[in-house]
Amino acid sequence: MDQIANGHKDPEALRDELLHMFTDFELSFRKQYPVMWISTLLAPLVVSLALLAFFWIFYDAGYALKVINHALFTFFVLGRFVLLAGVEGAAADKTAWLTMSPRELFGLVTYLDVMTALFVTFHMGVLFRLPWLGPKLAMLVWDGKFFMKSQPWVKRMAFLGLVGFVMFPSSTTGSIGGSIFGRLLGLSRWNTVFGVLLGSVLGNSLMFAFAKQINKYFADNWTIRILGLLAIVAVVILFELRYRAIKKKYLESPEESMIDVAAATGESDQSKE
Repeated sequence: MDQIANGHKDPEALRDELLHMFTDFELSFRKQYPVMWISTLLAPLVVSLALLAFFWIFYDAGYALKVINHALFTFFVLGRFVLLAGVEGAAADKTAWLTMSPRELFGLVTYLDVMTALFVTFHMGVLFRLPWLGPKLAMLVWDGKFFMKSQPWVKRMAFLGLVGFVMFPSSTTGSIGGSIFGRLLGLSRWNTVFGVLLGSVLGNSLMFAFAKQINKYFADNWTIRILGLLAIVAVVILFELRYRAIKKKYLESPEESMIDVAAATGESDQSKE
């Protein structure tokens, strides 16, 4: 069983070791399941382009561009917190060129989570090759290991643990982190994708409910809406800082300096796929 030692002290070294292991796996996976390999590789791009073309033709170019802007803002900045910025009613009519409704954002965020999970679960090695993103993704392996160690019930209830992991709104526990975490738990790729989907729907539903309340009571009060969103983001940042401080202390323990990545690379369940 392959293990990686002391990688947390050097993200680049950890990325290189993980890349080597995932590359070996992907070559084997591509050879055994060529149709599935190419389908899961291209599906996110092809389906996304088809949807954008649909919006462009049946709505207009401005709406398609608005979807792209919100997708980028969701993926790189706010995550599912973007639902809290959804606008409806009279306020939406005034800002239709800029804003989207909570319902539209719910569909967008859920779609992004599923497509991301589909790609990452089957082609994780591709992401490790990226120069800036690769080391950051490699560190998510440590996040998953730390979460399993600090919450033992998660490993005992693997699928439900993954759902709960994805539901929690933090930068670590999104669809990318959830896809890696599901593999570390030993779940099959399709179970991992389904777990991310279920966690995404449940987590997004909670944000959708909050967004509906915000629109009910503060529809036209943009000051309160913006300050409220900033306050939530600040709380999440504080939690992230606390979480990383605890994780750093945990990872510096000599007995916790190993990562088992057999499950994540698929070596433990290739026969299931």
